[in-house]
Amino acid sequence: MAISELVYSLPALTVLTTLAAVFLHPSFIEAVSLTAVMLLMFLTSVTLGFTLSTFSSDIMQSFATSSLISILFSTLPPVYLPITCIPLPYRYLAYLSPTTYAAGIAHNATGFLQLYPAALLLDWAVLIGVTSFLALIAAKKARWREV
Repeated sequence: MAISELVYSLPALTVLTTLAAVFLHPSFIEAVSLTAVMLLMFLTSVTLGFTLSTFSSDIMQSFATSSLISILFSTLPPVYLPITCIPLPYRYLAYLSPTTYAAGIAHNATGFLQLYPAALLLDWAVLIGVTSFLALIAAKKARWREV
C-alpha cells in the first residue's frame, strides 16, 4: 500500500522536484540530503501506520487515527515556515513531532534556514532515532493475524 501511494504521488513529486531544481539549484549534497530526509519521513510514516493498523479492529478507527496523525505531522511542526516564526512557548510543542526535525534539515539544505552544525546533527540523530524506534516497535509489537 505504501508503494502504491508513492506511485499515486509520482506526478506531484516529479513536478515538485523539477520546480526545486529550477528555482533552488540544489547541489548534489543538498539533493541527497533532501532525498534522505524524505525517505526517512516516508519510513517513519509507514512504520507508524503499520503498527497502529495492527492494533485496530475496525477500518473506520484506522481512518480516524491516520487522519489525526496526519494532521499532527503536517500542522503542528513548522513544515511550511521556519521554526523561528513560532512563538517560543509554543515552539516546544512543535519539537514533539518528527517532521519538525525533517523540516529543519530540509530548510537547511535549501538555504531557507541556516542551522548550526550541532543542531543539524541533532536533527539527523532524532529523525534516524525516531525512525529506528518506530521500525523496532513495528517489528516487535505489531499484532500479526491470520486471514
